Amino acid sequence: MVDLISAKPIFAFTRKDITEVVVHGIVSLKHQGLPLTGDDASTVIVTRSLLKPWQALATGGFKRSKSFWAMSIASHSGLSSHIDQLKELMQETGASESDLVCPRTLPLDASVSVTMRQSGQPASRLHHPCAGKHLLMLAAAQKEDKPVENYWHEDHPVQKRIQSLVGREASEKLTWVTDSCGLPVAAMPVRAIMNMYERFAMDSTEAAMDLKALWLEHPRLIGGSRRLDSDIVEMGAKKLLAKEGADGLLAVQSLPAPGETVCGCFVKIASGYNAAHLGIALWCLLSSRDDLNAPLVALRDYLRSRLEEWVPKDQKLQILYRPSQ
Repeated sequence: MVDLISAKPIFAFTRKDITEVVVHGIVSLKHQGLPLTGDDASTVIVTRSLLKPWQALATGGFKRSKSFWAMSIASHSGLSSHIDQLKELMQETGASESDLVCPRTLPLDASVSVTMRQSGQPASRLHHPCAGKHLLMLAAAQKEDKPVENYWHEDHPVQKRIQSLVGREASEKLTWVTDSCGLPVAAMPVRAIMNMYERFAMDSTEAAMDLKALWLEHPRLIGGSRRLDSDIVEMGAKKLLAKEGADGLLAVQSLPAPGETVCGCFVKIASGYNAAHLGIALWCLLSSRDDLNAPLVALRDYLRSRLEEWVPKDQKLQILYRPSQ
């Protein structure tokens, strides 16, 4: 296994051929039915919010007809639209903010956060990016007449059901750790993450189809304004799923279409979260490959159109990633 500390360089920013910034990490592309190979495939990653689709599937109860169920897989930015949807979710499920164990926080969206600070509005648990996932788990515990006070504990029936589903889908040895939101989350090899996303794309069960419909129909609820995963889903015209995770994670998965095999992309930035770096790293991956399906070709061109926004005006971008690595 190659540890993330040995991650390879993906790209650099230079000034008159003098290197000033080098971004290291993992970028991988997987084709339908083909195993992911190479050193990066075995690197163990804490999945963070990339695991939310399976946490939601194991918890269940959502319907595509109600937009607020999209918050169950969201890493939301704290916009008023997000809070409104979370309040509807609370009303539907009977769970309350006081039941949540996720930390009180200010919104991820900087403008909303500044407004709250200036007006003296306190941080809240609903503003935590994972509040929707917590509410769904609380609702499941209440529905099953299980204790809500420790819904976050790894031995709680809701968490045991999640662990069972994730273990079955990953088909790998997992390490369960505590995420920053207070819930158990799995660490697994990159190949397992990409296998899970591919199987989810192909899954035609009612629950999976409902969850994918929520994701595709409400991309801004899943992330927010100026969020890369929301941007990708929106531009993908219901052909791409995308999900950001804390500390520099991004998964992109194409969906089944006539004449196309599905493909998945994975990005992990070793230095942590930076939306511009995630976008550039994904573009470096896609621009270096000649085996893309149509949705990923469209995504490559879209990312190229945003390079001027992401690359500092006084620096040049140097691609260091090579598919043979």
